[in-house]
Amino acid sequence: MNRCCTYLLPIRRTSFCAVEVEEFRDYFAGLQAAGCEVIVVEGSAQQIFERHHDNWSNVCRHKAVDPRFRYLNDKVNGLHTGISLATSEKVILADDDIRYRPGDVEKINRATLRIADYPGTCAFRRSTILNAGEYDGDVLLDNEEIIRHFARAGSRICYANNFFIHKRPSKFRKWLEQRPRQAYEDFELRFKTILFASVLPIALAVAIIDIRYMSIFLLSILLAAVGWARGNARKYFPFNICFFAPFWIFERAFSAYWAFYWFLTRGGYPFGNRLLSKGTGRDWIEGGKIAARE
Repeated sequence: MNRCCTYLLPIRRTSFCAVEVEEFRDYFAGLQAAGCEVIVVEGSAQQIFERHHDNWSNVCRHKAVDPRFRYLNDKVNGLHTGISLATSEKVILADDDIRYRPGDVEKINRATLRIADYPGTCAFRRSTILNAGEYDGDVLLDNEEIIRHFARAGSRICYANNFFIHKRPSKFRKWLEQRPRQAYEDFELRFKTILFASVLPIALAVAIIDIRYMSIFLLSILLAAVGWARGNARKYFPFNICFFAPFWIFERAFSAYWAFYWFLTRGGYPFGNRLLSKGTGRDWIEGGKIAARE
């Protein structure tokens, strides 16, 4: 059977959740019906893997991570395993909180930048990643690392800022775990890290001097409104979410100090049962320059 694309999901779980398993089963079946080859590459413990396999094997190709891939980031090992298994030239890579509708797979993150960044999902040609070779998988920020790896390899990159895919919000425990990790990923962006780290002491000093100067946070709302106005964002997001921008700034400022704690006490950030010391990899700087120029 000819498939329109391969939908690739690298996944890893530390416990079995019957509700999640059933929801994923329906989701995979829907993608199959839309013409996708669905490949789920799992790095979970054997007992959990087997229970997932019993539920998913008839609605996807459910495979274990190939042991020849030994990167510290398990997701990267799952991606390379899935690429070797894919039979379609067009591949959609998605995190486990991404949900495509059947019509979305025929179209193949947004930010206020001209180009999108940190995508939770992206699509590429299988031959492109095979020609580009393996990217640095010993980093936390793998989603953007793969984009910059493509750029450095001379691949043509298209940013669909007007194409929206549903991303489910994290459970609170997962969201809390992600706060310092995402701040740690930004360490290579020194200006950004210094900027957020300075927010708390500056805000405290300003509040003591004159509370009126706190209006600077209105700028964050304005910046959020710029992103809201781009593309078709207003069709998917209510305007009032822009008013949460100051809270996000304080959250990232606090998380920056949290990430500093992990760096100073552990020398890295725990990712599963491993410790990753790098937020970004070898393609981050040069690949970013090339992507920005093009």
